[in-house]
Amino acid sequence: MSRKIRIAAAQIGAVHRTDPRQKTLDRMLKLFEDAASQGAELVLFPETAFTTFFPRHLFNDPDELASWFEHSDVTASSNTAPLFSKAKDLGVDIAVGFAEAADNGERFNACVYYHARTGSILSKYRKIHLPGDFEPFADPEATNQLEKRYFKPGDLGFEAFRVPDLADGSEPIMGMMICNDRRWPEAWRSLGLQGVEVVLCGYNTAGFAPDLWGSDKNQDPQKAEETALFHHKLVMQANSYMNATYSVSAARCGMDDGKYSLIGGSCITGPEGEILAETRTVDDEVIIADCDLDLALPAHNPADRRRRTPPTQLKPKTIRHPPHTARNDPRPLKRNLHPPHPTPHPKPNPHPPLQPQRHTNHDNKLPQMLAPTLAPDVTVHGFTAPTPAPLAVEGNTDNILSAATAFRALLPLLLQTHEPYHAILVACYSDHALIRMLREEFSLPVIGIMEASLFAARTLGARFGVLATSRRSRVMHSDAIRHYGMEGFCAGVESCDLGVLDLERRPRGEVLGMMQVVARKLVEEGAEVLTLGCAGMSDMKAAVEAAVAEVEGDVQVVDGVVAGVQHLVGLVRMGGRTSKAGLYASSARVRKLRGQEYV
Repeated sequence: MSRKIRIAAAQIGAVHRTDPRQKTLDRMLKLFEDAASQGAELVLFPETAFTTFFPRHLFNDPDELASWFEHSDVTASSNTAPLFSKAKDLGVDIAVGFAEAADNGERFNACVYYHARTGSILSKYRKIHLPGDFEPFADPEATNQLEKRYFKPGDLGFEAFRVPDLADGSEPIMGMMICNDRRWPEAWRSLGLQGVEVVLCGYNTAGFAPDLWGSDKNQDPQKAEETALFHHKLVMQANSYMNATYSVSAARCGMDDGKYSLIGGSCITGPEGEILAETRTVDDEVIIADCDLDLALPAHNPADRRRRTPPTQLKPKTIRHPPHTARNDPRPLKRNLHPPHPTPHPKPNPHPPLQPQRHTNHDNKLPQMLAPTLAPDVTVHGFTAPTPAPLAVEGNTDNILSAATAFRALLPLLLQTHEPYHAILVACYSDHALIRMLREEFSLPVIGIMEASLFAARTLGARFGVLATSRRSRVMHSDAIRHYGMEGFCAGVESCDLGVLDLERRPRGEVLGMMQVVARKLVEEGAEVLTLGCAGMSDMKAAVEAAVAEVEGDVQVVDGVVAGVQHLVGLVRMGGRTSKAGLYASSARVRKLRGQEYV
């Protein structure tokens, strides 16, 4: 089986501040078609490829600043969509950098890997090592580097990923970084320890910029550019060699606006550190190389021929490959539904918290809060439903819309990845429709934080109370409690008169005060255990417990997120899975007969 991939780097020459977006996009399309005509299977574009490198400028007009960013789905924006459409038409994957305006209002220097065959984004990376400063130089003629002003440091880590359909279906392992990331060994080693075979890196690197670190106003401009180019090749070649991986780098280069120098030097480097292809200009240019991934395999052994010190002395970490996808499995729904069974020591790897709404950063926040409660062998990942999911679930319409959006985003992910997760927690405090949808489609255990919190509360006390957010939530929670058959154990459901978004937008002291009043009332009505009626309340557990201690000293507060994770871990350890004998039997086969992969 051949594991060769033909990869292209599409270098883009000077792009001026005044250049229309369409002009730059047309150039990118031409480069892409050129690469595709030469048989490229993957094309890498530079950092912030769709515009000039705008962080060198100071923008005081919010609208002007916003115009440099891609908002919402980068594959659907009028400024960028034609590139992704062309990729899908030609069946050629692309990796491309852009300025991302995230749905939560935060901004990142990002890149995505777009899988042409499925027409979907396989992976996104956000630049972690942001260079430069927040404030501009006093000299108006200076070349600024204001990435820290316009971008937040990336929050997605260095995650390797598998790409289906390439390298004769062997699903090569790839990783991404952006510009300055390539200068830091931890970026490469993080990917190397995941067995990365190809590292993709777009960049905008200054040549002669005497105001920036590493340059001198008295230095010869040509010498400065040569030094910058040397450093670029040094890190690409050395790190490719040290991690036994191919690397591909694509530059935005040339003399922007006739005064801002950017180096070229786009190159494709082999696992021995050798340059396989390199650009010769600072203009638009495509380079291509055939990469035999089998050449990267020998050095992925921790005791490989390069290691002089015995491995027992160094105690190296082992290679942790990403799981294979399930695209080539004719029965994917049977392949990745639950851990191998029976198994003597199942490793719980639940997928909490799954946010079917998109109002916060809980996909990052909740896993961090969960960390102290987890056993060493339990891994938690977060997922937040993408646009157009509602910002909050505060009614039945929100419930259904968020479930549909989350399900559409999750199903391809779960079908593509072999044994990706062992359980799923839906982090919305309700009898959410997504819970039953996932139970139907998968055998891995699924529960919502409301149901999990009620199980825990019923175990810890004879009567429980629920702190609801809004008045409508109070009614919905009461209905759900009846549905779960726990009405007889409920001391009450009381509203804090707060919307879901109020938990973050209103002053924290005000929110806590309202929650504490409601908590005391529930205890006075006979509640022995309290549950927090929203994932957004998770970090307020201690304050609520302190408030009710004034009324009754032995009342516990249950956080549904923690309760849900521990509930799922227990089910995984006992080999539990969702029964397919009745209500939760999957209708996937019948849908497929109707010609609908998923609804």
